[in-house]
Order: sequence, then C-alpha cells, then structure tokens
Amino acid sequence: MAAWGPAAAAPLLRGIRWLPLHCVHRMFASQTEGELKVTQILKEKFPRATAIKVTDISGGCGAMYEIQIESEDFKEKRTVQQHQMVNQALKEEIKGMHGLRIFTSVPKH
Repeated sequence: MAAWGPAAAAPLLRGIRWLPLHCVHRMFASQTEGELKVTQILKEKFPRATAIKVTDISGGCGAMYEIQIESEDFKEKRTVQQHQMVNQALKEEIKGMHGLRIFTSVPKH
C-alpha cells in the first residue's frame, strides 16, 4: 500500500483552494518541529512528569501553543506557581511566541 501524506492527498484536496499548503501538511504530520522542541525541553525540565502534551494551536506556524503537563513537581504548589515553573522552563522559547495556554496537574494516585 502506498504511503499516505500531503502528496497523496493533493488530488483529493485540489478543489479546496482556500486551504493553505501548510495546513494540508499539518493534517498528516504527527508533531511539528516546534511541538517536538517544546516537548523535549519540558521533558528535560520536568523529568518526573507523567504526561506532557504540546499542541501548536496557531495552525503550525509556532506562534501559539497549548501545553498540558502532569507532574509531581507541582504538588503543594498553587496554580500560578505551577505556571511560573513552566514559563521559566520555556523562558527562551516564549520570546518567539505570541501566546501560551498552560494546563498543569498533579498525578492522582
């Protein structure tokens, strides 16, 4: 069976003229480079994290991300402190972003 990707989808999407090419690629890509980079940084900064999910919510251009992270590091910290920890971990990356949504939690045992 042939690989399915943007090239294979082109004939199917040819009639949809308003769909930018980067959006077509995004439909088939598992994670963008930016998502992978932010995920890797968070894994390094929060080694006890049990779940990390980074989603580029700007359509793939890397301007805005949604981050969901679950870690014991957040235990007994207020939400604002948890978010400050994530902001500090991504201090350099945030400089190039338009926005960031952060959702933090502590694992339930």
